[in-house]
Amino acid sequence: MRKISLISGAFAGLSLMLFGCTTTGPHVVERADSLSSTPEWASLTNSVRENAGKKYFLGYVEVDGDASKSAALNMADEKAMSEPMRGLVDAFLDQNQVGEELRKEASVGQRVMSATRGYRPPMPGLTVVKRYWETVAVTDPQGNSRVELRAFALAEIPVAEFEKAKKDYLHRLAGNSEIKKVLAEVGAKQRENVMNNSGAQPVTGEADSH
Repeated sequence: MRKISLISGAFAGLSLMLFGCTTTGPHVVERADSLSSTPEWASLTNSVRENAGKKYFLGYVEVDGDASKSAALNMADEKAMSEPMRGLVDAFLDQNQVGEELRKEASVGQRVMSATRGYRPPMPGLTVVKRYWETVAVTDPQGNSRVELRAFALAEIPVAEFEKAKKDYLHRLAGNSEIKKVLAEVGAKQRENVMNNSGAQPVTGEADSH
């Protein structure tokens, strides 16, 4: 039954690629373990969540359809395992009221992580507990099709352990000279953005002679 379902799915995907489709959006050709639908936990709109004393982080990658499934899953594992650290950086940016506009500039978060690269709070309870992949045919409005391999991994850690790691990390950042420099630059940039959005002119300290 599994072979038949996979052959049928592959044929449907091949038909999409050869003849196009009037409906845009993804069409799943094949799923891990012949599942009938994408697991609820593999949701990009709910990538970080808590349940029953555990905190969960989703790792996701999207690669060419002919890529290795095991390699894609390994990349998803790595992303899932790195998300808690990103969560700690986000907590620090929240604490220091760094606006969303600046957060979109990846350099801010990268500089924070770089400044503390010698210190990563231990999280021994962090582990990948679920993995899933699916092959998807996507057709654009012009009828052009491509096949993607999407891989998901779910990492979990006890909430108490994550909160302790966050507390220790924020404490370490508070005394870091490089972090103080980053925050000073961020503050100046945010003030500049406020000035630009309000249309105010910067003060030069010189009176207009005209």
